[in-house]
Amino acid sequence: MTEPLQRVLRADKPLTLAGVPTGFLPWLAADLARAAHGSSKGGRAVAIVADEAAMRALAETVPLFAPELQVLTFPGWDCLPYDRASPALRVMAERLATLSALQEKREKPQLLVATASAATQRLLTPFRVRQLTRRIAVGERVEREALIGQLNALGYQRADTVAEHGEYAVRGSLIDLFPAGEEMALRLDFFGDEIDSLRRFDPADQRSTDKAKAFTLMPASEALLDADSIKRFRSRYREKFGATATQDHFTRRCPTAGAWREWSIGCRCSRSALGPSSTISAKMT
Repeated sequence: MTEPLQRVLRADKPLTLAGVPTGFLPWLAADLARAAHGSSKGGRAVAIVADEAAMRALAETVPLFAPELQVLTFPGWDCLPYDRASPALRVMAERLATLSALQEKREKPQLLVATASAATQRLLTPFRVRQLTRRIAVGERVEREALIGQLNALGYQRADTVAEHGEYAVRGSLIDLFPAGEEMALRLDFFGDEIDSLRRFDPADQRSTDKAKAFTLMPASEALLDADSIKRFRSRYREKFGATATQDHFTRRCPTAGAWREWSIGCRCSRSALGPSSTISAKMT
């Protein structure tokens, strides 16, 4: 390990690496990820970039210099504060898949690339992510109606045909869904209450591509609108803003898509920290 990287690992306060050419950033990020993984703490490297375009560019380029690295992306919500629109299903699915991957045991160097806005947003705690995650395999007995209820509770939206992450469709004995963390949509074929087959399919033409043995069902939304969370949100919103807040449009419209930024007021399972103490963070500008 070179002396500059050893200095980064031993630093007890933030360091500024200035004057790095843009084309050299992927190489530098890869070296930092290797150094973090090889340290005694076995940590990861986190690169915080300006926006989603910079995040995509870095995440796509790093594997060219270091194919052995595991590169994770963590975009920010694509809606503005106090906006009446929810984040896109694609964005939430990508964020939740990354939060789940961060809890797995690291067998190789890992680089997390996040946008500046994502680094400032509150997150689900690791315990909450594990609590909401379920492994489903072929041959497993799953009551169809119970699974549909679970999909609704996890934030999945029912559609006629599945087109993007976070959607599901029911057609006879088939349940199509596009879970977070999966590159292709999945088709579950039931025989009674048993999963008889599990196939991947392309949402563009709805044609099956290959078979799968199992998959991990993760939430499709970071704000799960169950009765308890809605009650907790309203109670803490009134505590923070006073009794007149009962006439506020957020409390009247809850649950709706427009209260995303304020939802953390009532969410007891969120945190603002992006990573553990063994993380090496680098601000890429």
